[in-house]
Amino acid sequence: MNLFGNVPQLVTVKKKYLKFRTIDGTSSTFIWYLKSINEIDILEMDRYPDKHQIQFHINNKAKLISLRTLYPTYPEISGFEILQFISHLAFQCKFSIEVCDRSDISKVYSALYDKSYYKYHFKGVDLSQKFLFKNIVVKKKTFLDCFKEKMKYSIEILSKLFYETLQVCKNASLSIEFCPITFNTHRFFYKRSFQDCIDWSPFGRFPQKTYPCFQLFEITSQDMNRIMKNKKKQPNNKIKDAKIIKTHDEIKTQIFDTSFLMELFSDIFELCFFELEKIKSDPNPEDIFKLYLRPCVIPNINLLLKYHTDI
Repeated sequence: MNLFGNVPQLVTVKKKYLKFRTIDGTSSTFIWYLKSINEIDILEMDRYPDKHQIQFHINNKAKLISLRTLYPTYPEISGFEILQFISHLAFQCKFSIEVCDRSDISKVYSALYDKSYYKYHFKGVDLSQKFLFKNIVVKKKTFLDCFKEKMKYSIEILSKLFYETLQVCKNASLSIEFCPITFNTHRFFYKRSFQDCIDWSPFGRFPQKTYPCFQLFEITSQDMNRIMKNKKKQPNNKIKDAKIIKTHDEIKTQIFDTSFLMELFSDIFELCFFELEKIKSDPNPEDIFKLYLRPCVIPNINLLLKYHTDI
């Protein structure tokens, strides 16, 4: 592995060209920040390092890659695609991967598979085993009614987070098209709709496990074969011919309109649940998570806040 401080590194991940900005930390440590995807610069959400969307350290001396921040970004790239890249890098260089897990998603993975997000992807899981959650059937009406009720308490916080991101984009002269409006909002959707609106009574309560901050992984050839075979599921959004981008002021107005946001969220969740029911009539929590929340809801919220269209 050949690393140079302060030199952008260009790599290819599934035909996406990722450029990293590297900073020479010490004599043997380099900090990598994702700089651009396909020549489109990634917006740095804050001047503080922990606010960078994708960041990891490489320590040549310790033969270690330390993943500090992993947040899906726009143009569309998933956290899993970054894990694929880091896994490949670690395997080729015979380095270990250290993760300080601050991922909100790990709480859901824990409930479903008793593994963190990272262990699930780095080391895999036997999906044929009889997980208890598979016995839980999620009822549409109960689920959606609960979501609508719970989201009322998050609207003001979500409006504020949408606005903060929008202002960062405006100050950076970043096009609305490439502004990650839903940045830092995912945990509200996961908690309100997944943790609070599924009946976990067969378990007594929502199953949740706390993981040590630093988890260490050695990537084997078997891990690489499994990781690289997996493909990112494309967002299941229903926006057709959405070519007219809203202005900054139009979006600013709508994100502080409580009734607009509630109607938007409600329409999107109804739409996504309908798409899920076409695949499986009696969805369980895993179905909700994999086919409903992750590939459908948040991508569509991002798009419908930006474009003039009907769903």
